[in-house]
Amino acid sequence: MNLQIVNAQVISGEEVEAATINRINQILDERGDMRRREIDFLRNIYDVTLPEGYPQIDISIPGQINYAGMTSVTVKYKVDGKIIKVINFVLKVKIYDNVLVTNHALIFDKIITAADFRYAEIAVDGRNEYVKDFSAIKSLVPIRNISAGSPVTLSMFRTAQVIQMNQPVRLLIRYHGVEASAKGIAMARGRVGEMIRVKNESSGKIITGRVIDAQTVEVMF
Repeated sequence: MNLQIVNAQVISGEEVEAATINRINQILDERGDMRRREIDFLRNIYDVTLPEGYPQIDISIPGQINYAGMTSVTVKYKVDGKIIKVINFVLKVKIYDNVLVTNHALIFDKIITAADFRYAEIAVDGRNEYVKDFSAIKSLVPIRNISAGSPVTLSMFRTAQVIQMNQPVRLLIRYHGVEASAKGIAMARGRVGEMIRVKNESSGKIITGRVIDAQTVEVMF
């Protein structure tokens, strides 16, 4: 049986899409995120016929705007303040930013330089870990091989091994507020901040210390 609607009015899918885009833009603008964005609807939004009265649509985002996955949207169709229909759908929000990408493949544990990178605009996710300034990773090394053209994040790098095994080092010895130094030999490779075993040349004693720089290991008692 067909029900004839008298004095009906139509809310078009195009109107709903425009209102949804405005709502997402409003949220991102209020958040202070002014980066370029694209909003992709994954299905058509159909026209909805409403009865006579004052029509209104309310657009809400029940969860977070998801840069990496889907973003949920709820649309409430109202007439004279009364909810007539509710629809839910998902869409894709893409946020673009200029970040560092590799010019060529980077090798595991090899010191990097500014020439290894260039700036490129990419679609980013919500982690905001992408590196935008080379100074953030200067003197670091990759924790794995990184392919050419890859956007880079801080988690892809770590401090370089500044001390090599059997390397002569200066032992910075601190004991109850008294500071002294001695000659030593590194018994292992080490990065800044790491604990390694070192040998005191004078006593022959093997002790553990923290790597301070490429020549110094701090030992505390």
